[in-house]
Amino acid sequence: MIGKDYWSAGITVRYAYAGGGRMGWCAELSYLDGGFCDDSPERGIVSTEGVLRTRYVIPASEAADVLTVAIDALKADAERLGITWRDPSVYYKYDGEDEDGPPPDGWRELLGSQADRLGWRRLYAAAGDVT
Repeated sequence: MIGKDYWSAGITVRYAYAGGGRMGWCAELSYLDGGFCDDSPERGIVSTEGVLRTRYVIPASEAADVLTVAIDALKADAERLGITWRDPSVYYKYDGEDEDGPPPDGWRELLGSQADRLGWRRLYAAAGDVT
């Protein structure tokens, strides 16, 4: 690792088939060390990165907001591992252009609400808004 910590720009979510005829949410984040084009192989210093994700798609439930559960579990684990945040946001996988897992209606507003709840930057304009 280069630098003193790992950092991430936020959490990416996806709405997908969870089995049993139900849809649900999964989440992941990529994290990086402090290096940027400053590896020094002769000194054994090489920049590293990684991915942390929910193991499964969490099935939708009437008893819990599984999008919130997925994001909060991933955020808590990342912070427990010492990963910090740099101008974070909540992203949708492929910015909602995934033909195999299209986002649900109102996904921009859902992600905006999650970003607001976390105190993170809103990334997507609501459907129909011009930016």
